[in-house]
Amino acid sequence: MSTPQPTIKKSLKRQLFVPALLLGMFLTFTFEVFLSNAMVNVASTLKVTVGTASQILTISSFVGLIVGFIMGFLTVRFKHKSLFLLGMALFGVGALGSFFAPDFESILFFSLFLGIGAAMIGIVVFALIGDFLPLEKKGMAIGLAMGGVFIANLVMPQVTSVITNAAGWRFVLLWFIFPIAVVSLLFGFFVLPSKPRQEQTANKPQYLKAFKQILSNKSALACQVGTTLANFSFLVPVYAVSFYRLYFNESLSTSAIFYSIASVIGILGVIVGGRLINRIGRKPLTVVASVISGIFAVLIAFMPNAWASAAMWMVSAGFASVSITGLNSLALEQVPGFRGTMMSLNASFRDIGIIVGLIISGLVLNLYANNFQIIFTMFGVSGVASASVVFLFAKDTVKPPVRG
Repeated sequence: MSTPQPTIKKSLKRQLFVPALLLGMFLTFTFEVFLSNAMVNVASTLKVTVGTASQILTISSFVGLIVGFIMGFLTVRFKHKSLFLLGMALFGVGALGSFFAPDFESILFFSLFLGIGAAMIGIVVFALIGDFLPLEKKGMAIGLAMGGVFIANLVMPQVTSVITNAAGWRFVLLWFIFPIAVVSLLFGFFVLPSKPRQEQTANKPQYLKAFKQILSNKSALACQVGTTLANFSFLVPVYAVSFYRLYFNESLSTSAIFYSIASVIGILGVIVGGRLINRIGRKPLTVVASVISGIFAVLIAFMPNAWASAAMWMVSAGFASVSITGLNSLALEQVPGFRGTMMSLNASFRDIGIIVGLIISGLVLNLYANNFQIIFTMFGVSGVASASVVFLFAKDTVKPPVRG
């Protein structure tokens, strides 16, 4: 017997619920996109190489991996709203500390706060959607929340460029990222509802039960493995700008335009994906979109000119955002009683895909003289492999409504 699910009362808070989550997801990616664009400036100021400066993101990913497993316990014990607010506070501390950081070691230290905060926020966003929204609205809410990621990719390069040129890279942290963290913290405090956790106080350590249900569920595990492979595939944007500059000799401004267009297509993709989930179904949408995204990811590196290649990227980006919307929604409904733990593990498996993908891609580029065709082929194959795992082993626990 399923227990009745709490819903948000019809009020201004209800209208602001999804925007609060979207802003949270936007915040989690601001530092990553900022650092990717200001890497040379940061390295110069801190007197390290660009390669060394890039390890700030690697540290954040490893921290996110660890936090994902820890959050599997915390989401069972504590209110999801409280964890969301704690993540916001930690992210704000990391941003402000990075502004004042006098050297590389200091900014590495504060990147731990940024990584922990971003991981907590990203996990709890999906758990809150699962807790408080009715089934028919979850797909669109997940799509809109994921839209925050693409908006960060669209907005942050321009913000970083303007502020860095005007006052230096540190002031991107002080004038933009830190204030957004404060606004998000206040927004979350006043807007997000709190779900009663009486069930945990009655039977506290359900942690092992949560992990046991998830890890013994073949379909839930398939979603996790599919997430790892999908996020390996989603590393296309990390290397795309460098590919266009080195392979086609395009300027940074032209490559940045391609990046921005891909981000816009990604935003459209999550919106379309959110609308299609209840019509097509989570599993079919994920599988079809992942296959198409993977095929076009390979084609990016085999086109005769930059514009044709960029067109392939746009198609791949659009279907990638559709697929991740479907996959997150599919994972969310695998173990309804422990959505928080499920999405915590999901975040860890996501970070595994990113970490492994970054390490392998970096090695390939170093060993094979920047042969981008190899890594883009890997990205495409990984996307198709993700679709295969989901198709063969995952079950869609929610069927789309039959329309007469």
